[in-house]
Amino acid sequence: MALNELRVDVGTPLVRYPGPARRRSLGTRRQRVVAAAMIVGALGFVLARGLTNAMDYYLTANQAVAQRAQLAGKDFRIQGTVMPGLSQVGTALHFSITSDDVDVKVVSTGSVPQLFRAGMPVVLDGHWQGSVFSSSQIMVQHGSNYVEAHPAKTTAAAKTTAAASGGRGS
Repeated sequence: MALNELRVDVGTPLVRYPGPARRRSLGTRRQRVVAAAMIVGALGFVLARGLTNAMDYYLTANQAVAQRAQLAGKDFRIQGTVMPGLSQVGTALHFSITSDDVDVKVVSTGSVPQLFRAGMPVVLDGHWQGSVFSSSQIMVQHGSNYVEAHPAKTTAAAKTTAAASGGRGS
């Protein structure tokens, strides 16, 4: 007698109980291949788009001026060093940036970072409006090396900490 058969009495008919349910197929093989190809294609597109944007992080001022015609109407990032002569007109900040002896006039309507000043490198987000770069965001660039404004105080504080811990490092 099979496991899914049960006889109650000799005179009663045979009762069959259904076995475990079969899982439904996830579609035909062709459907699975098409779905996998679409997923791989979408991931490839997202990856390629991300790498393209990362590689074109910004143009220097001289590169942007050389490509002004191709960049007309497009938002991009431009990098340069802020020149002396900043002026605030209403809510707009007017200044110029330079790179490789090429100067670009800038009008910025975005917020101004605290560290922003003449002589420092910046990256600006915006687009060309004629021969003026219209910026919506100013990003201050800084080096990877931090130089303490008062190195003598830092050295004295380190010596005090070392003496308090018995000459051991922290």
